[in-house]
Amino acid sequence: MQIQYITDKKGHKTNVVIPYKEWEHLMKEIQKQRILLGLKEAVSEVKAMLTGKKKIKTIYL
Repeated sequence: MQIQYITDKKGHKTNVVIPYKEWEHLMKEIQKQRILLGLKEAVSEVKAMLTGKKKIKTIYL
């Protein structure tokens, strides 16, 4: 991956430039991680409900 850094007058990094395809790949990976984290939280919540540690929620349509 080719990374470019943009710095201010004092030499402090202020921005990073990466190729667009890498950006797309990173965004897809972040989305996958968000989905997996949501699933993990949902499983933990169901386990807590089944063990009586959390009140069971129901949805009526």
